[in-house]
Amino acid sequence: MPAVNFGVALFCGEKALEGIEFARLVEDLGYHRLWVGDSHMIWREVYVLLGAIALQTKRIQIGPGVTHPELRHSTVTASAIVTLQELSQGRSHLGIGIGATGPGNVGLKPVRLSRLEETIKLIQKITSGETVELNDKPVRCVFAKNNSIPIYVAASSPATRQMAARVADGVMCGGEVTSMDEVVKQLRPAIAAQRGDSGRVKIICWAPCSVSNNSAEAREAVKSMVARVAMVTLGRLHRKGELQNEEEKKAVERLWKEYNMYHHFEPQHSHLVREEWIDRYSIAGNPEQVREKIRAIIRAGVDEIGLVPFGRSKEAMVRLFAEEVMAKV
Repeated sequence: MPAVNFGVALFCGEKALEGIEFARLVEDLGYHRLWVGDSHMIWREVYVLLGAIALQTKRIQIGPGVTHPELRHSTVTASAIVTLQELSQGRSHLGIGIGATGPGNVGLKPVRLSRLEETIKLIQKITSGETVELNDKPVRCVFAKNNSIPIYVAASSPATRQMAARVADGVMCGGEVTSMDEVVKQLRPAIAAQRGDSGRVKIICWAPCSVSNNSAEAREAVKSMVARVAMVTLGRLHRKGELQNEEEKKAVERLWKEYNMYHHFEPQHSHLVREEWIDRYSIAGNPEQVREKIRAIIRAGVDEIGLVPFGRSKEAMVRLFAEEVMAKV
């Protein structure tokens, strides 16, 4: 079976010091990457936290997972990620997307895809030390010199994935984990056509995950994020008139009505999740069941699997996953 890296997401609703301890644990367990969420009204401030994590870790790759263009000016993001690159001694990455709760919780909308693409290109230039034109003024980050910081795009739609294939270093594919083989089959040729090398852009499967010796408990735990993933994925189809299942239409409409961005990924949304969505949009079950799901995703041809951990204790979950899944697949 091909080699694959594993990453973990930290959405730091807990105290900042606990988030740092979690980062150290994840590194000790052998995970390749840590993503730290950027939603400043509900989670601890991403760059403050990442700076502290950089000084408390030695090996693990770290960066936002994900930031967005609306609230942080492109020059601020570029300066922040170059500073993180210095602090981490070359271990930083930048995850970015159109925006969800970050802008949403202060009354702003996600940006258009064209704006996201422009932002990525601008950040790439600034972080490499180039001078850019902004507001009729030449602008450069004076301490950014020849950086090559990987940029990964959060992408649940085909259009966003195609854009990432053109300009980014990786695609964080959210949505249906059961269709990753189709996603990879579509992306590899697109990457090759745009970049001349099908492996140049990394494909990451990004999914909520819970592993427990109690399978039912694990499945219940992921519902809080499955609600959001289904709302985005099925909601897009519903708006386009392409969602045919009447029960799913009603379920999505309830999510639109009841989902609270200030309680993002929290259990109060679990009752809105249809049972069949759990297998489609998450990796959940006992260790044997999760191993089989992970093997299927690896066979699809992804380069990395990004886990958003759920359960009574996310520390216990990432430990059990490392021991019973990572070590055995």
